[in-house]
Amino acid sequence: MHYRLACVMVAACSLNVEAPAGPAACEADATCSDGYVCREQLCVPADLAKPESCATAMTAGRDHTCAVRSDGTAWCWGRNDDGQLGNGTLVDSSEPVQVALDGKVKAIAAGAQHSCAIVDADVEAGVVWCWGSNDAGRLGDGTNNKRGAPVRALDIAGAVQIVVGDAHTCARLDGGSVSCWGSNNLGQLGDDTKDFRAFPSRVKDLPPVTDLAAGGSTTCAIDAAHLLWCWGSNASGQRGNPDDDRSPVQAQITDVARVAVGAAFTCALTGAGAVSCFGTNEHRELAALGVFSSSAPLPVGVPARVVAIAAGSRFACATDEHARSWCWGENGNFQLGNDPSSVFEAPVLAYAGVTEIAGGGDHLCVRSSDDRFTCAGYNAYGQIGNGQRTTQRVPEKISGLTGVTSIDGGFFHTCATLVDGTVRCWGENRLGQLGDGSRVDRTTPVAVEGVAGARLVTAGGTHSCALIDGGTVTCWGSNDFGELGDDHTTGAGRTLARPVPGLTGVTQVAAAGGYTCAVANGVVSCWGNDRSTLSSMEPVAVALPPGVIGIAAGFAHTCALNGDHTVACWGFGDYGQIGNGISKSSREPLVVTELNSVDAISAHGDFTCAHVTADDSVRCWGHGQAGQLGTGSGSDSNTAAVVTALAGGAKLATGYNHACARRADGALACWGASDVGQLGNGSYDDSNVPVAVSGLSKVLDVAAGAGHTCAVLDDGSASVACWGDDRRGQLGDGVTALRVPVAPRLACP
Repeated sequence: MHYRLACVMVAACSLNVEAPAGPAACEADATCSDGYVCREQLCVPADLAKPESCATAMTAGRDHTCAVRSDGTAWCWGRNDDGQLGNGTLVDSSEPVQVALDGKVKAIAAGAQHSCAIVDADVEAGVVWCWGSNDAGRLGDGTNNKRGAPVRALDIAGAVQIVVGDAHTCARLDGGSVSCWGSNNLGQLGDDTKDFRAFPSRVKDLPPVTDLAAGGSTTCAIDAAHLLWCWGSNASGQRGNPDDDRSPVQAQITDVARVAVGAAFTCALTGAGAVSCFGTNEHRELAALGVFSSSAPLPVGVPARVVAIAAGSRFACATDEHARSWCWGENGNFQLGNDPSSVFEAPVLAYAGVTEIAGGGDHLCVRSSDDRFTCAGYNAYGQIGNGQRTTQRVPEKISGLTGVTSIDGGFFHTCATLVDGTVRCWGENRLGQLGDGSRVDRTTPVAVEGVAGARLVTAGGTHSCALIDGGTVTCWGSNDFGELGDDHTTGAGRTLARPVPGLTGVTQVAAAGGYTCAVANGVVSCWGNDRSTLSSMEPVAVALPPGVIGIAAGFAHTCALNGDHTVACWGFGDYGQIGNGISKSSREPLVVTELNSVDAISAHGDFTCAHVTADDSVRCWGHGQAGQLGTGSGSDSNTAAVVTALAGGAKLATGYNHACARRADGALACWGASDVGQLGNGSYDDSNVPVAVSGLSKVLDVAAGAGHTCAVLDDGSASVACWGDDRRGQLGDGVTALRVPVAPRLACP
């Protein structure tokens, strides 16, 4: 089912409606306050008055979106670290900002990290201006310099169509010729070379064309005889012909009226209104079963005559003669509607009343026949344009949360203990991992019901446990593998905390993935399933010498801090997680090689880190491909390797591909993956050495989840700041990924 918002350009509406800080949960009877309706257990704005229409064209890039208004100005929003919004800054924007262009914008195109527009000026028509990343000269200004404001592509005039791929640009000129520039490593410029061009170069051996499309590293064009010509990457057969020539080749399809190109696939619309696609089918881009890829066009079963097509990176949509859009392919971010299916293997009805549709990386924008403009899907950088975003690349403090004594992060949720012994959790809650008696995701902290006297909290993948005064443990959340330790499994999980029977004298507890471990009277017991050596619905003792003082649970391995301050690990070891110099799994605990004087350990993913008191260093071992070992390389290590240039680390947190440590001066440093900003230094670039977290001078504790990080601040009130992935509300800032289309805040002139 599809829901649309009627008030598209919010600033242009006469109603004084203030946008909420974030979606609230529906009441138990599925009702919401006035002006909101319940969708997917969240209250979202109901239809408002129909606005004036002012968006005349739109385009969606990988992580940003652009539109042309009725006054001929261009506006962009979303990711901007390469200047792809064109407003002269490198600052992301979750609301539309005006591109610094003079003249009337006639067409606009957004790619992976750059954008281009055709502008009619007073003295010259069809001029092309580009902005953003300029690797391999994709802006066409003769340089490789990044541009936060538009620059003119050289020697181009009379352009009537502009298209962009990941790192190349092409323009169709008046008369039907095509010029391209930028990256050319796969022949995407069509000039029979693989040399990149920082200025436009004419495509060779191409007849005059009437339509053009680009995506990934491939370009396609339709000639006057309705034949389809493609050039560039053909790794998955996306050129519609097995020929791998660097010049344009004719695809194996005729009577082509329109073409759309995705990341590694192409779809063609025939004059008869039928759609065929070719290329990769990894995400069902071809709407075919039992096929991994095909260079031969495969028919897509749209149940009506099609008049327009559009492609995103891994999905496609076809609009039929009744203005209905049918979509197929990747839907993991609900970009094709609010159906929970992650992949559509055949066309499904996604939108009705469609005038125009634009597919991006993992988001989709639709302009409807009744002048509404909505976007849906991945909103990490604000590319939906509604004033919110589902990542934060610098710390943001959680309002109203103080007095925190410990904190930990699961896959997509976070939990904290407070000085009064209660526990607060926030984020994903589909399996009850927040413990508030519901299965509703919470974007701000909620109290775990029935838990008092908590001293420590630990968050597994989708479950949580608290260590209670007196040495007992209580757990809640997912229980597929018995990770709650109560001798039962429950596929839906438990929404309320329940004590682990027979477990007393506990001093430490750790959870990760689908299992939990505790230290009681110096003995380690574990329960659940660690995907390696453990499968039990109740605690079982681990064969370790008595006197264990600490425990760390990884995705499929476990490490114990022994009383002599050595470390022993067991479980899955193919990445070197055991730390004994051999990348091999072990059912028995093995001592980590040459690691002594340890006072803290942490593991959540496929690696472990430890703080060594002898030299105040941090050492990590295991999986390191994202730089999460902090050694200056992206390699695995089966022995404990020293984290580069880091003094301190008694407070450690390891996520699934990143890690953080409190430095000797009390500030925080992080390293590893940063694709959603989880390192907190304002960048989306991974780092294989520690980088300082922006704006945090002193911290008391730190927690890392799958793609987010939170810290307890030494600010006199023990408040919490979080950063990184926020799609399920795990940053506690009132934001979550919406499963319904929303209106970009594009103000009308």
